[in-house]
Amino acid sequence: MALHLGFVLNQLSIKQVTLAKKLTGSLSASSISRIINYNQWPKNCDVTKTKTQIKSYLQKQGASSELLRGLFKQQLAVKKNNESTNETEELEIEMLTMATREFFNLKRDPFQNEIQTVHDVFLTRHNRMLLEEMNTAAHAGSMIALIGECGSGKTILRRLFIEQMRTKNPDLIIIEPRRLDRKKITAEGISQAICRALELKNGGMSSEQRDAMIEDALVESAGIGKQHILIIDEAHDLPTSVIKLIKRIWELTAGFSRVMGVVLIGQTELKKILQGSYVREFAWRCNQLTVQPLGRDLPDYVAHKFKSVGIDASTIFTVDAIHAIRGKCAGRTQMGLNSHQPDMPTDLSYPLSINSWLARVMNAAAHIGETKITEKLVHKV
Repeated sequence: MALHLGFVLNQLSIKQVTLAKKLTGSLSASSISRIINYNQWPKNCDVTKTKTQIKSYLQKQGASSELLRGLFKQQLAVKKNNESTNETEELEIEMLTMATREFFNLKRDPFQNEIQTVHDVFLTRHNRMLLEEMNTAAHAGSMIALIGECGSGKTILRRLFIEQMRTKNPDLIIIEPRRLDRKKITAEGISQAICRALELKNGGMSSEQRDAMIEDALVESAGIGKQHILIIDEAHDLPTSVIKLIKRIWELTAGFSRVMGVVLIGQTELKKILQGSYVREFAWRCNQLTVQPLGRDLPDYVAHKFKSVGIDASTIFTVDAIHAIRGKCAGRTQMGLNSHQPDMPTDLSYPLSINSWLARVMNAAAHIGETKITEKLVHKV
């Protein structure tokens, strides 16, 4: 089994050949590969000295102590309990102070209420793929569940998708239940949302009459070239009975085509709900997609954020400082003994976490009058 070292290199975007060049010994990139994948060290290698050099180098590249824990161990160890524990560093959300904004000459906060237009949205390659999947759900009438951690950018993707569809696809009818408390969304609420989107008047009708009218209206609308998509944010709060109902509505067809696509957006609890036997028929037909962390796109993300407020990020942060901030968001999730699973590497470099870390180190820098944020300063925060 591979050593944890391989994951750390990936987290810090360090190539094996780069690591080999930084060591004083005669290790090649292929030797590093054998060490990572098979724990095979060259016979003429001073293992203890080399391990120390590797760890020291990774620390300089921004690796946190949590990330380096078990660096030369295989990914097999488990905790002696039945529950998983997340070893990533916890961070309280922090915002830029007014003094910090004045110190760095920021006209507005690049991390708060910063999304004003589509140009303010930073998209990774993975984000674009998710948007394309949402577009496919609308056109092909498929079902997807967009699942992500809190602060991973799910709601921004929803808003961007809706904005794009309104300008590029006027034949798409977007259906969104308006109930703020998702736990209180009922079959009645879903039906009302469809009636509102299709401009149907259902006053005085029985539930059966209304549902028949909705079915006929969806089929008729699809027949004249309209497309429909049901989008529900915070879907992890939906009752399972409503999830089953959504599947039944989704099964409506006009000829051989589905009359409505479905996009559920929720936190990781949604994944657990969809694993339940009660909604298995929905889960089997639903493509579950996970919002990935920024990862290697972090430097570009930071540059984009500061560019939106007219600042060159490189005038504030060194390259090593950005890597160090990424390291703050990395760790491991230890699985319980009965899970029979190895420790799972964890990357939480999501926009909300990164924004908070950036604000935190900038506040610290402004407090001590430091205009350039370095790796060393990040480690002190």
